[in-house]
Amino acid sequence: MKILNPGKEDYHIHSITFSDGWNSVDEIVKYAGEIGMTKIAICDHSAALLKADGLLKKTYRSPCKRWQNVYNSVEVIFGVEADLLNESGDVCMEIDGIEGDFIILSYHEEVFKSDSKKVAAGFINAIKRYHDKIDCIGHVRIGLEELDALKVIQTANEYNIPLELNAKYFVKYPENWRVLLDNADRFYVNSDAHVLSDLRDVRNEAFQLLKQMKYIK
Repeated sequence: MKILNPGKEDYHIHSITFSDGWNSVDEIVKYAGEIGMTKIAICDHSAALLKADGLLKKTYRSPCKRWQNVYNSVEVIFGVEADLLNESGDVCMEIDGIEGDFIILSYHEEVFKSDSKKVAAGFINAIKRYHDKIDCIGHVRIGLEELDALKVIQTANEYNIPLELNAKYFVKYPENWRVLLDNADRFYVNSDAHVLSDLRDVRNEAFQLLKQMKYIK
């Protein structure tokens, strides 16, 4: 078990600029600097979930290519929280037709409502098809029973894809995440922040809980 971002790095943050966060990209970056973050990935929801949830697009995605951090030294990546679309493993990993530089593949029932076994099959097929593009499997315990989650974790390990210990859900239901902690070769501890207080607090809470559960010293 290896944590890939034990320091001040968070690879799952949402903005109001591109999806359902409460703060703009610039507000997030400013605050990240204030709390000592060194690297963040703003991974807003894919076009599939934006459409399913009826979220209005605030602006175009293309300016990301020329956006620069003029506030501090935080390294900023523009990623996408991609969506699993079906049991065949089709995936939406774009916003405005532009793929992210960091891809988290997640399941959201608004996009693909199905049972645990079919969702697991979808993840496994997607990993086999797109393992060269997927950087992380997001909140694998959401929508999956434990044994099905284990199958996805094992397939991700086989293809050398890290998992995500989603801090927001982990601190609420820690026992649900032992299957990941006990079986994932590598994982990120991400906040899945939608508000600034999430960015500040939930990863710290997750690391404290990992110590209490004796997964780290």
